[in-house]
Amino acid sequence: MPLFAVERDLSQVPPEYFRSNLPSLVAACARLQGLGKKVRYISSAVFPAEARGLCLFGAEEPEWIHEANEAARLPYSRIFAVLDLTPTGVRRDLSRGRWPARADAPTAVPHETSNGGPPPRSSAQITDEMARWSDEVHQIMQVLGGWLEDAGRLQADVGALETERATLAEEVRRLREENDGLRAERDDLSSAVQTLAGQATRTADEVLQRIGGRREAPGTLAGR
Repeated sequence: MPLFAVERDLSQVPPEYFRSNLPSLVAACARLQGLGKKVRYISSAVFPAEARGLCLFGAEEPEWIHEANEAARLPYSRIFAVLDLTPTGVRRDLSRGRWPARADAPTAVPHETSNGGPPPRSSAQITDEMARWSDEVHQIMQVLGGWLEDAGRLQADVGALETERATLAEEVRRLREENDGLRAERDDLSSAVQTLAGQATRTADEVLQRIGGRREAPGTLAGR
């Protein structure tokens, strides 16, 4: 299945909105699959420093990716084809989300604001929170992707079993027809054997009667 990437501008999209709508994106792909449109959500990655995101999809037609994103109400900038250059033999489940590299910042001592509330979060804290969220979403999407792959394999297995069942049913029908034909031939043969046996019995009786009549003839002349 061809691989596509969806680029998103997250500068005006709250992170929680994007995060909460990812399950809707998965559900939209599942509905399209039910309509015969082969499209599958794979995973997402967020670039906090650039306020951008990328989502990977597998689809036979890019238009179906557009339909899935419209159904989930997730804006995007463009859809473009990508190549999967993962070396053969590398296990997919070895991939794990990673936080973006950043320089170690000095630890700040939290303090209260003048109104007694918590201090406002710094950009580094927000970036750290978005990175953790991206890591969690990536791992969840990997699990969902595995479930979808398992479901696809099960569907293929069900199709193969259904084909095998139909083949076996046809073989049973053919064997029943052959059995009925052999039974009819057996009945015809049994009837023919009975007819021949009857004819042989009558012929034997006639022969015995003729032989018996010839044997009585000399005795009859002697008596005279």
